[in-house]
Amino acid sequence: MVRLETETRLDATPTEVWQVLSDFARYAEWNPLLLEARGEAKQGGRVAMKVSSPDGSGKRYGFKATLVRWEPGQALEWRGGVPGVLSGLHYFRLTPDGTGTRLVHGEDFSGFIITLMGRKRIEGFRPAYEGLNRALAERLRARAASP
Repeated sequence: MVRLETETRLDATPTEVWQVLSDFARYAEWNPLLLEARGEAKQGGRVAMKVSSPDGSGKRYGFKATLVRWEPGQALEWRGGVPGVLSGLHYFRLTPDGTGTRLVHGEDFSGFIITLMGRKRIEGFRPAYEGLNRALAERLRARAASP
């Protein structure tokens, strides 16, 4: 297993962050990495995802994921991929931080393809994950500024 983890502070409450993260229908409006998510927004729900490859190649691909953790205002996690070949546990974990939120966003990658790719290549995905964090912060700022 290889973990890629990012962390940032957002100027919004965990409830406000959750409202954006759990609104799958609007991902296409703001999310540069997770382009689409359609399905059951609940614990155990199945979701069809479309993503932009985090390697910066511009390729897009789809997969099915299962929501393995759905805790409003606290955590959103899903698992997807082909077990043994390439799979991931993608997560967003929220904790209060003063008047804002500490976001821990990352993914645990596993499977034989990860062994071939190596930790250094996975680390190359970091800009895409940090880009999502910045886009989320901008989305939250825009929501706060609108009447």
